[in-house]
Amino acid sequence: MRPRHRIAGAALALVLTPTLAAGAGDGTPAPADLQQVYRQALEADPQLGAQRYRLQALKEQRREALAGLLPQVTVSGEIRDIRRDQTNSGLGGGTDQSVRDFDQTRYSAQILQPLFDLPAWRGLQRGDNEVDRGRAELEAARQDLVLRVTEAYLGVLSAQSELALARSEHEAMQAAHERVQGLYEEDLAAVTDLEEVRARRDSARARVIRAEGELRIAREALTRITDRRYDRLAGLRPGVELPGPDGEDLQAWVERAMEANPRIAAARASVQTASTDIRAARAQHYPSLDLVAGYSYLDDLDGSAYGRVYEDEYIGLQLNVPLYSGGGVSARARGAARERDRQRQALEATRREVRANVRAAYEGLASGRAEIRALEQSVRSNERSVDAVDAAFRAGLRPLADVLDAQRELFAARRDLARARHEYLLDLFRLRQGAGALDEDDVATLNRVLAIAP
Repeated sequence: MRPRHRIAGAALALVLTPTLAAGAGDGTPAPADLQQVYRQALEADPQLGAQRYRLQALKEQRREALAGLLPQVTVSGEIRDIRRDQTNSGLGGGTDQSVRDFDQTRYSAQILQPLFDLPAWRGLQRGDNEVDRGRAELEAARQDLVLRVTEAYLGVLSAQSELALARSEHEAMQAAHERVQGLYEEDLAAVTDLEEVRARRDSARARVIRAEGELRIAREALTRITDRRYDRLAGLRPGVELPGPDGEDLQAWVERAMEANPRIAAARASVQTASTDIRAARAQHYPSLDLVAGYSYLDDLDGSAYGRVYEDEYIGLQLNVPLYSGGGVSARARGAARERDRQRQALEATRREVRANVRAAYEGLASGRAEIRALEQSVRSNERSVDAVDAAFRAGLRPLADVLDAQRELFAARRDLARARHEYLLDLFRLRQGAGALDEDDVATLNRVLAIAP
């Protein structure tokens, strides 16, 4: 069997060498890069769009609250066609009956300016707090979009890498199978070698099918954000130095997140809104004072001695003093206090979640960089291992299964390296998002390490 192994090993030396096909520059459209995809997502993402409309609605609600402190002007008027059937009693006991048809005109105008209306002031403060919350939520949605686009983009790159590696492995196994088949027919390879390489080829084909499905799913995830399909995306340049975080320690990142994270800012604004609701409810006990001025006109000339024309002009103060509302005001104040307590708990939960996310991302970066270095070394070691096992196989010292195992380990190391690089970049973006610092500059930084064209 050893001579047969030597011949088969020499024949398989080339087909078992790992290769990754590169796209040819044959006039095909240039791949889309991360910045292009992100800018398209800014316009097309429904989640961000919904948050923009949410902020606009909150601004209009704030303007509605402001209206309660501004002058209120009302004008009314009416014209009536009246048929009056009138009976008058005289001094001598007789009666005088008359029927008259006439027009009656009435109109008035009034201006009311609140001078002291504490519930209205509290309503305006609530509107300010809600607008602050809306702005923070919009910023959180924008930063979340940066992360979602990057995650979906890198997801496509990972799926493409998985598919390229799977196809390369399948091609290598297919070529090996054809070569071993020929050698077997010439009685230069054992049946065990043929069955072994056939099983490896079939397994590789199954991985190709699975990788093709995962790539379609990954592309659809990106399309869901941008409403566009991308045939080609710029990938990470091989061997490029990945960007890293600023030179701050973990505690500095956590403190930065507690101050600048927009989700915490939104939760804090919700607490302020609930506190304002308590004051607004209690303000229902206070009186309100309005300045009132107006003019009214009534033309009631019916053709008799009793017809009149009235014109009134007035200005004065109107005081409203609430005395008792069945306990509703106190109940609203207590309910608002409980809602404030609930919002405080939600704020604390958000703080803890953000702190945990920042710590996880920071630790992920530290371990990720070390893992990338280790996997790079693993790829180099596995490449040397493939060469060594091939040489031993050609010398008849190692079986074909060892060659195939070494080949599989090399593909696995390359796959793990691609995943580790992508996960490292996601941890970097998660860290900056947690600190409230994720913006388009980060997209531009990452975009610079992408290969724009093959």
